[in-house]
Order: sequence, then structure tokens, then C-alpha cells
Amino acid sequence: MRIAELSRASGVSTATIKYYIREGLLPSGLLTSSNQARYTEDHVHRLRLIRALMDIGGLTVSRIRSIVTSLDDPDGVFAPETMTAGGPFAGPLAPLVADPRTVATVRSLTERQGWSAPVDGPEFAAVVELLDVLCELGQERFADRLGDYAEAAERIAAVDEEVLRSCDGDRNRAESLVVGTVLGDSLLSALRRLARAGRIAAPVPAFATSGTSEARS
Repeated sequence: MRIAELSRASGVSTATIKYYIREGLLPSGLLTSSNQARYTEDHVHRLRLIRALMDIGGLTVSRIRSIVTSLDDPDGVFAPETMTAGGPFAGPLAPLVADPRTVATVRSLTERQGWSAPVDGPEFAAVVELLDVLCELGQERFADRLGDYAEAAERIAAVDEEVLRSCDGDRNRAESLVVGTVLGDSLLSALRRLARAGRIAAPVPAFATSGTSEARS
């Protein structure tokens, strides 16, 4: 197919397709003349992947470039921190400035769960920082249920592993790892909201409805 057909098949404008090619996100088509190129269904699939990583995963062009470069490399290795949109987490040094009690809590949790994630890794740091923020906001109730959240996370991680084992070939497995990592959080968040909507018969009021004149006004 030519670029106009690729645009129609993928829903991505020709200008954006050319931009992705320049940025190294999308391979060039097979040249058939000095100003014409042909594209395949692989290009359609790659464009859909790019849009998912960008629109739903919130990844930047540079991070997507790193991911697709690794996907195209038979020896490509993916680091979890390169497949997230980024956020307020300080990274591996976060435990050094966190509440020591929080660090101890998370370390105890990983030991109970049998998780071997390093204490100086970004995943450990993210949990520590989130717990500190929850406590600063007076939301210790969530932190108090950390073990329950960890059990749910353990089951989810096990499902992820089963999905990856079911993939045919290293390339499909690698792409599934990327998609599962980047879009998985969005899926879990949506499922969590769906579950809440199904479990809550009536909305929980944001403020008390009795006892103060402000609440009654």
C-alpha cells in the first residue's frame, strides 16, 4: 500500500506518518521510485502500537523510540522505567530521603511476599514515596491495607506471567511485555473504577451531611 492507503488503514495522517518515520518510530517503506514507497500491514500494526503508547500510555516520542528500537533489535532489553509515562517519583534515591519507617515497612512487605526487587530500585522507591504521600495526606487507612493491595498485585503479576508465557516467539513476547507494562496500569485503573461502580449502591458523600451549619448550607 502507498502512504495514503496506510493513512486510511491506520487512521493516522500522512503528515504524522512522515513525522514518525523521521523520528525513528516507524520504519521507512520500500522505495519503488524516487518519491514513492510501499508499506505493509506491519506498518499499520506499528502505527497502532505507537498511538496506543502515546495516547493511552502517555509516553513521549523519545521513550517510544527507545521501545521500538529495542523491539526491532533481536537482543533488545527492556527496562521497566523506560516504559512508563513518568511521574513525581524521585527514582532509586527516594528511600534515602523517605521516612525510615516507610522504607522498613516496604522492605518487610517484600520479604513476606518473597519479592526480590532491590531496595535501591525504582519500583521499591515508587511504593515508598506513594506511602509517604498517603500518610502526609492523612490517608493512612490505605497504607494500613498495604498487605491486601500486595496480595492483589501478586495475583495480577502471576496473570501477566501466564500471558507472556502463552505468546508465540520472542518478538511477540517482547511486544506483549511492552503493551502489558504500558497499558496494563490503565486497564487496572479502569477495572478498579468499574468494580467500584458495581459495588457501591449509593455515592459516598464528600462531606458530612449533619452536625455543622456548613454541611447543611
